Amino acid sequence: MRTMGHIVTSAGIGLASYARYKSPPAAIASFLAGWLIDLDHIVDYVRAHGWTLNWAKFNEAAHENYSGKLYLPLHSFELLAIFFMLFRGVRWQPYRVGISVSILAHLLLDQKCNPSRGPLTYFLAHRIRHGFNANSILKG
Repeated sequence: MRTMGHIVTSAGIGLASYARYKSPPAAIASFLAGWLIDLDHIVDYVRAHGWTLNWAKFNEAAHENYSGKLYLPLHSFELLAIFFMLFRGVRWQPYRVGISVSILAHLLLDQKCNPSRGPLTYFLAHRIRHGFNANSILKG
């Protein structure tokens, strides 16, 4: 899914978080978390193209076609689970729920909108197991 779709989805989740918990900081965190995880595309871009910005290649968002690698360190169900387990307690509940839902929505929408990426693509352990080799990761 493109960034604008993630922004719109995250805004809806942020509004729902605010409606439920009446916490502006938690609602903003929910909104930001749902699309800022796309910053990890910078890692893949730099590995594929170096530090020189080429907007057409960056916007293409298929850096694995150039480098043969698929890193995306923040696009990870494991990191979502770790975050969810760490933020416990009543005080953190608005953040825990809103951010977790926002990140989960991001990952699920990416899976749905990128049919070439198999169900295991968004597991960091799967990418590590395959040495971040895009061909191996995207096959299965």
